[in-house]
Amino acid sequence: MIGLAIAAMLAAAPVDGPTPKYDLKALIRPEDYPASLVGRRPAGPVSVLLSVGPNGRVSQCSILRSSGASLLDAATCRLLVSRARFDPAHDARGAAVEAGLAATIVWPGPKG
Repeated sequence: MIGLAIAAMLAAAPVDGPTPKYDLKALIRPEDYPASLVGRRPAGPVSVLLSVGPNGRVSQCSILRSSGASLLDAATCRLLVSRARFDPAHDARGAAVEAGLAATIVWPGPKG
């Protein structure tokens, strides 16, 4: 019984990760910079963990390392969920599966 459970888990485990269709950095533009943060001390990079579904879309975004500005962190996840598209991960049988991808986004300065 245990052998079957392990075999099922291994068959479902991704053998390749999701691959971005576009450079993730290009999805964040200067005009996306939160207006309330303009003129303040610049925030650092935002590290995120994206859950990418079998359809190639981001189903969840979690902050791994904050930029130091919660508005920027929230904007990062909101924009990546709405704009990022991926070739999904695949299991050993070749079926598309949900998988995670870590990324670090460095925001461009605000437009202005």
